[in-house]
Amino acid sequence: MSWNQLQRQRLALEKEILNTYFPQFSWINPIDSNNTRIEGEVKTNVGNVYKLRVYVPSDFPNSLPDMVVIYPYPLKGYQGQDMKRHETSSSMHTLTPRDGYLKICHYRDWLPNITLYKVVLKGRIWLEALEGHKRTGQPIDAFLSHMQ
Repeated sequence: MSWNQLQRQRLALEKEILNTYFPQFSWINPIDSNNTRIEGEVKTNVGNVYKLRVYVPSDFPNSLPDMVVIYPYPLKGYQGQDMKRHETSSSMHTLTPRDGYLKICHYRDWLPNITLYKVVLKGRIWLEALEGHKRTGQPIDAFLSHMQ
């Protein structure tokens, strides 16, 4: 299935914004609305490299895109524990895994004017909070409490 004209225009704008702020992100299957996603590496302030994947829903921008961490796999937290063990956790800002990867909760309420750039940015911020969790054992929420 392919995107409609309005969606194609929106996705072109999304691509332009991502190319400006996250040029390392690539589009995968951009023509197939049932299998479009973006992937890219993010380097945290302490120098660790992670890879995020955002699944673009077929009715984008009307539905929330899922975001997962695909590298490293499995994603390790405090004392090397697999982060997937948290499943759906408000304190860890995680959801039930998708395709075997840890899914990050990035928006509680979704609006069509939210861009994929903002989704990736939230992923970047979550990864910084993960670094704090790995250092201290505190939940991700302790590092994101200011983000409502």
